[in-house]
Amino acid sequence: MSASVSDSTARGTEPVRPYRILVLGAGFGGLYTAVYLARYLRNHPNVWITVIDRRNYFLFTPMLHSTATGALEPRYIAHSVRKIFRKTRIHAHIGEVLGIDLENRSVSTVHRTMQFDELVLSLGSETNFYGMEARLENAFTLKSLKDAAAINNHLIRMFEKAYWEEDPQVRSAALTFVVVGGGPTGVELAGEIHEYANRELLRDFGRRIRKEEIRVILVEATRRILPSLPENLSDEALERLKKIGIEVFLEARLSGYRNHVMEIEGRLPVRTETLVWAAGVRTSPLISSLPLARDPQGRIKVKGTLESLSMDHVWVVGDNASCLNPYEGKPYPPTAQTAVRQAKVAAYNIAARILRKPEKIFSHHHIGGFVSIGNNYALLSAKQFTLSGILGWFLWNLVYIHKLPIIRYRLFSTFGLFLKVFFERATTEIDLCPEYEESSRNAAGSGSARE
Repeated sequence: MSASVSDSTARGTEPVRPYRILVLGAGFGGLYTAVYLARYLRNHPNVWITVIDRRNYFLFTPMLHSTATGALEPRYIAHSVRKIFRKTRIHAHIGEVLGIDLENRSVSTVHRTMQFDELVLSLGSETNFYGMEARLENAFTLKSLKDAAAINNHLIRMFEKAYWEEDPQVRSAALTFVVVGGGPTGVELAGEIHEYANRELLRDFGRRIRKEEIRVILVEATRRILPSLPENLSDEALERLKKIGIEVFLEARLSGYRNHVMEIEGRLPVRTETLVWAAGVRTSPLISSLPLARDPQGRIKVKGTLESLSMDHVWVVGDNASCLNPYEGKPYPPTAQTAVRQAKVAAYNIAARILRKPEKIFSHHHIGGFVSIGNNYALLSAKQFTLSGILGWFLWNLVYIHKLPIIRYRLFSTFGLFLKVFFERATTEIDLCPEYEESSRNAAGSGSARE
């Protein structure tokens, strides 16, 4: 098929049918792959690029915790894919992917079945409960805008509940907030909840609620938080969390959360009405069902070019790819930084395949990471360079905001985040669709975690 495209292009005539590239997923990996493909193939209109996603927006997940605690408006981190693709040749197909037929090279959605010549898999990941779903009653997750809105609303309602509550045990459970998972998402969310509760909500409810009653707990099953950062920065982050008043339980394995009671092996139970599970992710079930070679985590094994090890013309980027780092001999971490860099190489190689050019091998050194810990404080690790405090926080925001795909939202986000240094955050509830709102309010629950 690549021969027909190249030959017809050279002759200046149109092929019998277009060469179709389907990109599944509009997250970091999928969206940037499509953008780079449009750039590399801009002089080849006979190549059709289609991005399929069940949502009509690209979600900037690194700043999702800011939306969950009133620091950013939801639409500042959710950008219309049609608006992003408006001035490109990329087609947006909004709909749930129902099935992938690799043998017949087709993808089925709720709307139609589409054929492909090249397929890019970037369907992201979902929350990994490690088999504990049945033991987590009404636990929150943080993977979507609905999750962020539900957490925001719940935090406000817990303060409303505690405001008039006379029973000390019920009051204490309402004002105890637990985050499970000591990775970047868990640490950042715990820091944001602490700042939101103590700096913003306490101002509104301070007549009847004292600061000493607010309790924020971070639970981590291993011996240290932030394992992706150098150990000295991990230790600094731990000290920072403790300094601002967050309790950190290390080597603490959660055994269950029922009836507003969190049980941890070897520790006394903790009564809380708020538990957010941020302890890990797993690959999409649709990816796990494909007949392709996978690693123990379910990610698809790829060649150095990011093409599937098992099947040609199937490319994998982001959370779905098991790609070995040639410098360290282990898979790259499933981060936004990795996904964006893989997207550029995958797009280049697909274009090279079509245009009969040499392909590239993906490799890069992880340049480091940012972690914010509330109260305008962040840690930065980039190669041999480290930075912490408010300067780290400013740089953390500037780097992330610069990566927002729409310039207007970069300006809005910059304005909103830096205003929070001097002014109060929003402490209003965010309206949700009725069915999600009802599940958020249901204290009894169905015995499983909310997603």
